[in-house]
Amino acid sequence: MADFRTFPTAKRSFAVPLQPVVDPAGWLPQDMADIDAWSYRLSDDDQAQVLEAVEAQRRMGTAVAQTGVESFRLQGGFASVMTDVREELRNGRGIVMLRNFPVRQMDREATAIAYLGVGSYLGRPMSQNMQGHILGHVKDLGGDYADPNTRGYFTRAEMRCHSDPCDYVGLLCLQTAKAGGASRVASSVSVYNTLLQRRPDLAQVLIQDFYRSRKGDVNPGEPAWFKQPIFTFHEGRFSAVGAGSSIDKAQGLPGVPPWSAEQQEAIALYREIAEELLLDIPFQPGDIQFLNNYVALHTRRDYHDWPEPERKRHLLRLWLYDPDNRPIPPEQRHGFRGRGVLPAGVQLNAPLDVRETA
Repeated sequence: MADFRTFPTAKRSFAVPLQPVVDPAGWLPQDMADIDAWSYRLSDDDQAQVLEAVEAQRRMGTAVAQTGVESFRLQGGFASVMTDVREELRNGRGIVMLRNFPVRQMDREATAIAYLGVGSYLGRPMSQNMQGHILGHVKDLGGDYADPNTRGYFTRAEMRCHSDPCDYVGLLCLQTAKAGGASRVASSVSVYNTLLQRRPDLAQVLIQDFYRSRKGDVNPGEPAWFKQPIFTFHEGRFSAVGAGSSIDKAQGLPGVPPWSAEQQEAIALYREIAEELLLDIPFQPGDIQFLNNYVALHTRRDYHDWPEPERKRHLLRLWLYDPDNRPIPPEQRHGFRGRGVLPAGVQLNAPLDVRETA
């Protein structure tokens, strides 16, 4: 397996609006077709370090939801690997796959501790819904993707290409579907550069604000929407937040104006280019995909599941906050994308499974 680290020699230029972006996260699907080239396969010793850290935390009596670098202590070289994973997310390609995570050697609680523990080497876990879940469960619970208040991860539909409201998203595969369900990723940098080359006038539209739905995750007194551009530039660094279903679901909300003809055209071209640049990645149990949401987009193909509940497609998701990630505009860092879904008066928790949409 090749070395996933590109950050030591990566080249980057000062990013300027409406100019091509030179950034190591600007890869094309053909560059990433060899998944092993940007993956790290845990060795037997790495696995042993993970299992030992889990047992040490259990002996301490630390609750699953309190897992962090203080309680989950990797005693060996795997901690250095995770330091490099974070650096690759921040200053390299913006995507790393860990393979051979020991999910078959752990019960669900141990898996949750291990996953949260490894993630804590990258950033702080964030709430993913109004129930305060820091351990998300991506599985089909019969949700309707077309429903304005339904989150796509509780359906089996192919979702809009998007990014999540956090610095890094992690997806750990526990079970695969009977058919379909491949992960799909694209470089936001390459989407921007391609769009800029084809239609610079529409690139100008996409650096302006778009209304986004909170999809029902609203505290009392908060609006049902917020605003953000698709592409932003701050302190010489490019970032993007995707054009997923949240911008469609904002249409029709009180106080949200309809898209202009230019906005419609810009979003249509953006999505066309993103589809061209998506790379399909088949998941296997024990794979963990980490993405930097400011330079990478993701989605998945629709899927057909197994009839047995214990065999159904199931991923565990982390949203991680790292204020030392690439610089983004302050209104983003301190707004919705900087804090995730923050429920008022709800304690953060890490459910080991879910059976109802949340």
